[in-house]
Amino acid sequence: MALYAVPSTESALILRDAAETISISVYIGETLTNATGNVTIGIVDATGATLVAAATATSTSATGVYKYTVPAQSNLKELTATWTGTWSGAVTQLTTQHEVVGGFYTTPAEIRAMNMIEGENATYTLSDLVNSISYATEVIDSYVGVPFVYRYHRDVLDGTNQQDLKLTKMFPQVILAGSIGGTALTATQISDLNKYASGVIRLKNDVWAFNNPGGQVKVDYEYGSSKTPPPDISWCARTVARFWLLEMNSRIPDQATSISSEFGNIQISQPGQNRPTGIQSVDTILNRYRQRAPSAF
Repeated sequence: MALYAVPSTESALILRDAAETISISVYIGETLTNATGNVTIGIVDATGATLVAAATATSTSATGVYKYTVPAQSNLKELTATWTGTWSGAVTQLTTQHEVVGGFYTTPAEIRAMNMIEGENATYTLSDLVNSISYATEVIDSYVGVPFVYRYHRDVLDGTNQQDLKLTKMFPQVILAGSIGGTALTATQISDLNKYASGVIRLKNDVWAFNNPGGQVKVDYEYGSSKTPPPDISWCARTVARFWLLEMNSRIPDQATSISSEFGNIQISQPGQNRPTGIQSVDTILNRYRQRAPSAF
């Protein structure tokens, strides 16, 4: 039987300055299964820096479910947790990914309070609600081209031999760290950096040296167009999340473009060019905020 590791949906994104309990559920086939002996954890960030030392003990809450509480983090970052234990006589390492973020577009409680979702706890579990928010967030951010809460990113780029460097993300807000050819930027260099909405960052009295191709420049930063989402973006997130949940139990085929009934033929809106969700009111708002250039077929 194959071994499967399922990370907790609720802890994929961790709020800045808040401790979060992450967990992993381990299955052999379809059965939750305990390890033989203890399961330990180690956590590193995207730079390889250790947040939690390897071989740190975890706790259990049910058969095959292991947990660890990550201490509150003041800076945004991406985390890789490595869980180590013995199943079926073999030492196994399992990994989960987590991101510390600046905020959320909406909450499970807000989604639960929406029409046709309220009171349907058996039909739509907490995990479903979290997945619906993740889906809505991804659709909005991917289409608009920039998040409406601060997120973390790490760029590995070639130098330019100029003062300007174009990051891969727009609206850089906080430069957390950087290096050129293995030499870290000083605190003064970072504080003197000019940051532009286009994604360009400019060194004051130095250049981003190009020594060799292959990513000699590394920049860790927070980016986003705002610290908190505008009300209409939060509304879009709730609307898209609710639509995703209702589609889970819809009896209409996913690819249907129309349905016929005793009341006649009804056309069904579908996503398309410049219509990322197929929900007209949502798409109108997202097009107003869009930072990406329009696509063409």
